[in-house]
Amino acid sequence: MKTAKAFKTLSPIAMAVALAIPALAQAACGAAGATLIHDVQGRAVGSPLQGKTVTVEGVVSGAFTGAGQLRGFYLQEEARDQDADPATSEGMFVFLGNLAAPALKAGDVVRVTGKVSEYSRKGDAASETQITPANLAAVEQCAYSEPLTYASLRLPLQSSAQLEALAGMAVRLEGPVHVVANYDYGRYGELTLSSRPRLWTATQRFLPGSAEAKALSEANQLDKLTLDDGLQIQNADAWLPAPGGLSASRTLRSGDRLDGVTGVVSYAFGKYRLQPLAAPRVVAGNPRPGAPKRQPESVRFASFNVLNFFNGDGQGKGFPTPRGAKTPQDFERQRAKIVAAIRQLDADVVGLMEIENDGFDRYSAIQDLVNALNQGQPQPKQYQFANPGLPQVGSDAITTGLIYRPAVVSAQGKAEVRTIGNPQKNRPALLQTFVLDAKSKTRVTVAVNHLKSKGSSCADQVVDGQADVDKGDGQGNCNLTRVQAVRDLMAWYATRPQPGLNDGMLLLGDMNSYAKEDPIRAFESAGFNNLLARWSRDAYSYVFNGESGNLDHALADKPLSAMVLAAGEWHINADEPTALEYSSEFKSAEQQQKYYAADAYRSSDHDPLYVDVARRGNAVAAADEGGLALLLGLGALGATALWRRKR
Repeated sequence: MKTAKAFKTLSPIAMAVALAIPALAQAACGAAGATLIHDVQGRAVGSPLQGKTVTVEGVVSGAFTGAGQLRGFYLQEEARDQDADPATSEGMFVFLGNLAAPALKAGDVVRVTGKVSEYSRKGDAASETQITPANLAAVEQCAYSEPLTYASLRLPLQSSAQLEALAGMAVRLEGPVHVVANYDYGRYGELTLSSRPRLWTATQRFLPGSAEAKALSEANQLDKLTLDDGLQIQNADAWLPAPGGLSASRTLRSGDRLDGVTGVVSYAFGKYRLQPLAAPRVVAGNPRPGAPKRQPESVRFASFNVLNFFNGDGQGKGFPTPRGAKTPQDFERQRAKIVAAIRQLDADVVGLMEIENDGFDRYSAIQDLVNALNQGQPQPKQYQFANPGLPQVGSDAITTGLIYRPAVVSAQGKAEVRTIGNPQKNRPALLQTFVLDAKSKTRVTVAVNHLKSKGSSCADQVVDGQADVDKGDGQGNCNLTRVQAVRDLMAWYATRPQPGLNDGMLLLGDMNSYAKEDPIRAFESAGFNNLLARWSRDAYSYVFNGESGNLDHALADKPLSAMVLAAGEWHINADEPTALEYSSEFKSAEQQQKYYAADAYRSSDHDPLYVDVARRGNAVAAADEGGLALLLGLGALGATALWRRKR
C-alpha cells in the first residue's frame, strides 16, 4: 500500500540546522508527498511502481559517484519511517547516469524525484530497483544528516530470498567471514565470502546424487556472498588487503578472514552482492605454506598441472600460442614460476599435465622446461624427460609428460603410451617404470593421466549403451567417458606381467573427478588406494565456484601402498588470486609489476601433489620390523637379568 510521508519530526539540532539554511532549500525536505522506500520496493523482486515517477527521501548509505564507480548512490529510509515487514526492503539505488555527481556522503539526507525501474540483464533471476532523476534539480540535499543504521546479516543465509528483502540497504556482516574464492578478484574486484574457512565440493565428501551430497550443495549456496569493490570498471587495482591492496607479496588467499565487513546489498550480473562501505581488516587464516619436507631415505614422486605450458616455436617466436602465453615475455614469466615451484617441491619424478604436445626435439616445450630446470643446478638435481619415441603423445594440443632425475632413479625400458577410453576425448596415459634401488629391486611404474574435463559436453558419446550426458548428480559432463578410460587402464593393469615383491604401480594426474565420483571409485574398486584420502582428510587441489576438492590424485596399488611414507598437496596455487599468475593480460603496466613475482605461488591453477616412497620398498618396513623385534628382545633379556640380580 502506498503511504504518503508526513512532515518529519526533526531533532532539535537538525531543526536548528534546517532553519539556518535558505527557505527554498529546506521547503522540500520533510514535506508531505514523498513515497516511502519500502512501498517503492514492495514485497516482490520487482517494484509495484515500475514506470511511475515518485519522490523519495532518505539517508545516503553509500555514495558511488567517483571515477569508475556505479554512477549513483544508495538511499535508505530513515529508521523512524521503516516498516515492520521483513519482506520489504528499506533501501534503493539512485542512478545518476551522466548527471554531474553531487558531493554526498553516508548520513546525508536527500530528497529525490525520478522514474522507478528495474535494472537487470536478460536471463537474470532478479533485478535491482532504482530511481532515475531527470536532472540534478530533482536531487535535493537536505542540509542535515541522520545516523545511518545497519541491518544485521549473518551467513549462512536463511533462504535465497533474504537478500532481496535487504536490497539497497546498509548491512553489517556478523560473526567471522572468510574468503572462499578470489578467482575474479583482479579482473572484477569480487571476493566470495562464507561463514566457514572452506566450502567443500559435494562430491568431494559424498557419493554423487546422494541425499548428503544434495544437502551439502544446497547448504553451500546459502553460505556464499559476493563482496564487490563498488566499481563498474574492470581491472582496477585490487583494494585488499588495505592499505596498499593486493601484491605478489601481500596476497589474499582462500581461507583468510575478513573482519568488520559492511556494505550495501545490490544486485548485478546475475547475483546479489555487497558494495563496500569501508575496507574490512584482513586476517591471514591460511598463510602461504613452505615446501613440504622430504621423508628420509625416500624417492619423491609428484604431479603438476603446468597451466598450458606452450613455448612457441622454441626459438623465441610463435606467439601468441594456442592456449598458453601470448607473448615471449609472458612465457618467460610463466616458466620462471613453474621452475621455482618444481625446484622447491624437490621431486625426483614429476608427472606433468597441460604441457604443449609438440614432441620431444630440442625446441619442444618439455625440453625447454628441462633446460630451465637444469640451469645452474648440481648433477643430482638435474632432470631429463621420458621419451616414448613418438612424434606426439595423443592428438590434443596439450598432453602429459614425465621428467625424472637420472642420478636418483633409473628408467627401465622405454616410456609407453597407452590409449585409454575414447582417444578423441581422453588423453592417453604415459607410463614409465623406474628402478628406485637395485639391491632391493624396488621398482615403481608411473602412469601419468589427464582425463576428459567437465568443461565441454560429451552428449554425442555413447558409453555402454548410454548417452554421456550430465545427469545432474554433481559429476558434470563426460563422467562415463572418464570411467571408460579408467576401466581401460585397469584392464591393462590386470593383464600386465606378474610384478615382483617390491614392484608397485602409481597413478598420477588430473583425473577431473572429485574424491567420491565414479572414476575414482572405479580405481578403488580395482584395488588402488587413494593416497590423499589416506594421508589427508581435507585434501584439495582446486577451487571452483568457491568450493574446494581434489581433481588431482595419486593412487597406489597394494604393493606400492606398503612403501608409501607420506603423501599430500602443496597449496601454492588453488588458494591464490588469479591476478598473481604470469599473464600480463587485463593488467596495467603497474599491475604487471606489482602482482608478479618469479616464485612458486600461483604458478598454476591446480596445486601440485607429492608421494614419498621408501627407496628400498618393503625391505625398509621389514628391516624396521626386524630391528624393533631385536630391540624388544634385547630389552626383555636385559630386564630379566636385572630382575634376577635384584632377587
